[in-house]
Amino acid sequence: RDASRAPGDLAMGLTASSLSLTQYDIEDVQQHCDGKFSGTEIQALYQRFRALDKKHKGFITEDELMAIPELAISPLAPRIVQMFQNQNFKDFVRMLSALSVRATREDRLRFMFQCYDVDRDGVVSRSDLETITRHLVGSSISEEAFDQLISRAFAELKKIRGREDGAGVTFEEFVDLLERVDTLPTVKVPVEGGDDCA
Repeated sequence: RDASRAPGDLAMGLTASSLSLTQYDIEDVQQHCDGKFSGTEIQALYQRFRALDKKHKGFITEDELMAIPELAISPLAPRIVQMFQNQNFKDFVRMLSALSVRATREDRLRFMFQCYDVDRDGVVSRSDLETITRHLVGSSISEEAFDQLISRAFAELKKIRGREDGAGVTFEEFVDLLERVDTLPTVKVPVEGGDDCA
């Protein structure tokens, strides 16, 4: 451990201008993300984070996130940027860890749920679903077709519940609704010299 740095330095972004992480930093980040990334992957993520953080502020802005080509072309980019912007490196890695190859199905589903729960109230409400669906379909369908799509989704939810209660989708219901979906989002971190599974 580097005695000249306090344990919270990474959290505060004080190492934003550092070229590499110390072993202590790597272990701290690994603990922060529940071991979902190896040391080599964390170093690779740090290099990418530094490259995106042009002014070495210790966090990534909306514009810097939108510079990621794979993100910029996603219809959900505005929502994903909203979730990731202004996070320091440790929190960025923790959020990204939900999409790690070592993440559980529940980790991935929880990330997806958080993406859909725009207002962060613990349920995916009609308003949340409208926001996300609008990102996905844009102006490619009429307002009438859009309203029918949302209404049909909530009619399916009513059928599944066996009752009408107007409430949004809870995380447990979200998991049940996606039970038959085999492929969930995953992020593979490219590292030089192959994969490090430590």
